[in-house]
Amino acid sequence: MCGIFSYKGNKYNWSDLSADFGLINYRGPDNSHYERIHDNILFGFHRLAIMGVGELGNQPMKHPDDNSITLICNGEIYNYRELANKYGFDLKTGSDSEIILRMYKSIGIEKTVLELDGVFMFVLHDAKINTLFASRDPMGVRPGFLGTKGSDVFISSEAKPIINFCDKVIPFPPGTWWSSDDINKYNRYFYYQSDMINEFDENILCKNIRNLLIEAVKKRLMSEREIGCLLSGGLDSSLITSLVSKYQGNDQLNTFSIGMKGSIDLEYSQHVANFLNTKHHQIIISENEFLNAIETVIYNIESYDTTTVRASVGNYLVSKYIKENTDCKVIFNGDGSDEVCCGYVYLKNAPSKEDLQNESERLIKEIFYFDVLRSDRSISSNGLEARTPFLDKAFVKYYLSIPAQLKQFNGTDRLEKYLLRKAFDNQNVLPNEVLWRRKCAFSDGVSSQNKSWHKIIQHHVDGIITDKEFLDQKNNYNHCPPQLKESYYYRKIFDSFFEDHHTLIPHYWMPKWTSTNDPSARELVGYSE
Repeated sequence: MCGIFSYKGNKYNWSDLSADFGLINYRGPDNSHYERIHDNILFGFHRLAIMGVGELGNQPMKHPDDNSITLICNGEIYNYRELANKYGFDLKTGSDSEIILRMYKSIGIEKTVLELDGVFMFVLHDAKINTLFASRDPMGVRPGFLGTKGSDVFISSEAKPIINFCDKVIPFPPGTWWSSDDINKYNRYFYYQSDMINEFDENILCKNIRNLLIEAVKKRLMSEREIGCLLSGGLDSSLITSLVSKYQGNDQLNTFSIGMKGSIDLEYSQHVANFLNTKHHQIIISENEFLNAIETVIYNIESYDTTTVRASVGNYLVSKYIKENTDCKVIFNGDGSDEVCCGYVYLKNAPSKEDLQNESERLIKEIFYFDVLRSDRSISSNGLEARTPFLDKAFVKYYLSIPAQLKQFNGTDRLEKYLLRKAFDNQNVLPNEVLWRRKCAFSDGVSSQNKSWHKIIQHHVDGIITDKEFLDQKNNYNHCPPQLKESYYYRKIFDSFFEDHHTLIPHYWMPKWTSTNDPSARELVGYSE
């Protein structure tokens, strides 16, 4: 990960902004640099060097042949070599981000973002017209926030460096590009809806699913730093780990799992690691260590969403272990599969195939508020970079185009994510008992079934928040009023850091078509592991 920061205005100098810019230096521990690139434009960059690790890859980066164009980019452009060949560019820096400068000068911003295959949040300044351009990848895998106060405009990888200077801060919408010529307009270049393909042969569908996911993994192996995988032992992380292990080369792959004593994830992850012969790290953490990380996690993730906080604690602690004990910098994960492949248990209750399709699209559109946010902040706050193959745009577009009735499931004779499982059946990629393992959420799997992580938190919160305080205060919130005492506890912590910025999330993540007020899958009727 890297951290970007830009300011357009005349009110502040770097002496006013540098301390807040430094709040996200954990995103890029290898190099930090800031400079005034125009009379009223300041750029800052914290770098985690993954590609083109030499000094030529430092940012802010100028176009090699035109000093009037300057870029800051947190991202990986997987097709940068193909684009350089297509347009005849002679790349100089070794950094994949250079292709954005080349493309912009050659074909302009709108055509550039259409051709990029990768994950990114970038800001580009064209001094000849004194205009800023910015864009974010289609799923929002790389974070970005835009803040304003009067005519001043701030853009940053996270909200915390800019909230003290802005009246309004919003997440930069994924799949759009923006220009300082009209600061209120976001130009959409990516659309989630796909025309349904007229294909019902499951063998053909599964072959395409398999090929697209393999390609999504292979293109993300682009790295000059050591690669590792988060491995919970569930279907998604196990499948990605298997493919990374197969295609990354001859080195034994480092894999990581975390949990409390009795965690079901620890058991399954070790089974997968043995099958794949990875160098596996099992991190067994006490309840208190999990609980003591909650406040730090809420600060890092800039969210008070209940399930996001729960899942982020384990994600943060395993990333902290990786940072402190290994040389791995690029970390693969299985995030995005439940949204794209219809994996959430509650989706079996969708009233119709149309409802299932619409819910899958909604989950993908909003993933940058929830699972993608959790993954980015938990990993990047430890100076690491997340790679998320299930959110490859070609894979997402194809899976969304599959007829919805083929994605329906009942949880018994047809499990969730049936087509994904079938695509890798008899391929010797995973043990059958893992490939066909029922879903267990990351926030639940770090604990045992008889003492779930969310129950541990709720017992802890009962000792901090009285019933009277919760009942007296919960209705004082107009936006996202907490329905659980646990949620109120998270909100209090969030407000201590980010008061008046509660709209950074639009609503709580909650399952539909169920009567529960708790987002844990273990609270759903009929749930089993």
